[in-house]
Amino acid sequence: MRVFSSSEEETLKIGELIGRNLRGAEVICLIGPLGAGKTTLIRGIAKGMGLLEGYQVRSPTFTLINEYPTEKGLLIHADLYRVKELDLEEFMGRGVLVVEWGEGLQVCTCTIRIEIWQEGRVLDFSECEELATALSYGKAC
Repeated sequence: MRVFSSSEEETLKIGELIGRNLRGAEVICLIGPLGAGKTTLIRGIAKGMGLLEGYQVRSPTFTLINEYPTEKGLLIHADLYRVKELDLEEFMGRGVLVVEWGEGLQVCTCTIRIEIWQEGRVLDFSECEELATALSYGKAC
């Protein structure tokens, strides 16, 4: 399923709805070019999961992994932009694991490809259509 977002605010809202519908042990892989909105989507996911006060989602490009406590459990945010391989096994099952630049990973329970269009972004959900269907925001395309 594909969902269209015409703004950063819509991408945040889509992420928030995703976060509300997560069970707590998913491995979500995000794929898209620089500037596609991967970290923005994760900020929304964190909000939907109930990010605890005092925490702010930041891109882990240099730290590789950031962990955030939420009302629904741990949100683990990994960024593979600067590394080709990183053992993510120790993080799996500890909470929701979201991996930026997750191309080719075999551990993904959900893959979201983000394409940049002139009018906005298109988020293409695979292996997690039920999650995309639960979204009541955005335009299916």
